[in-house]
Amino acid sequence: MPEIRFDLRARGRTAPVRVTVSAEPIRPVELLPVLNQVNDALIGLAVQDSRVSCGAGCGACCRQMVPIGEMEARYLAELIAAMPEERRKRVTQRFVEAVAKLRANDLLAVPSDPGERHRRGMEYFNLGLPCPFLDDERCSIYEHRPASCREYLVTSPAANCSAPTAENIQMVELPAKLSQVLYRFGDGRGEETSKWMPLPLLLEWAAEHRDNAQPTVPGPELLRTFMNKLTKRGT
Repeated sequence: MPEIRFDLRARGRTAPVRVTVSAEPIRPVELLPVLNQVNDALIGLAVQDSRVSCGAGCGACCRQMVPIGEMEARYLAELIAAMPEERRKRVTQRFVEAVAKLRANDLLAVPSDPGERHRRGMEYFNLGLPCPFLDDERCSIYEHRPASCREYLVTSPAANCSAPTAENIQMVELPAKLSQVLYRFGDGRGEETSKWMPLPLLLEWAAEHRDNAQPTVPGPELLRTFMNKLTKRGT
């Protein structure tokens, strides 16, 4: 696979990025590991002057509503399918239980109004519902975690995360959020309206859309299109 090299520049700093991408046509979901590398490099530029409070064993944010795009839903569903049988069964059951609890509390729908979305997000958090991937307060898929998790970088005291309101939580300001492009990139062009879902819905969504045809685009072209969309958002 060809290596693609480029530099990310933000706030007067530069981060070299080196990734390998198939020259053959690929599905957008197959680009996600590369995009995670790009996101980590972008975040690395933003946190250089910040002291991030998040650390291993602190799972407070893992009880918040985590938004994921359709690309991430397919990717994580495929990740679960490839797990050893016992682990796959355990994780799948957690998803079933999480969806049932959210359905019982009428928290599956995503409101379009930002204020209502925030209110329901707090209701979600107050359920104390752990992410299905959380094991012993640690992310069991850390390398593969969603973009919104990567971008949630708290600088206020970790204790404040027990009540994640705007008054309590200060965060690293990112020059651009890769997640915002991901939510629109299921078509491989970034021209869709923003589409995301709460993470516990991913297995239901993936099962419903298993037979849907996905676009395929040569890897370098797909990456170039994504980066063009990202740079328009501020990098």
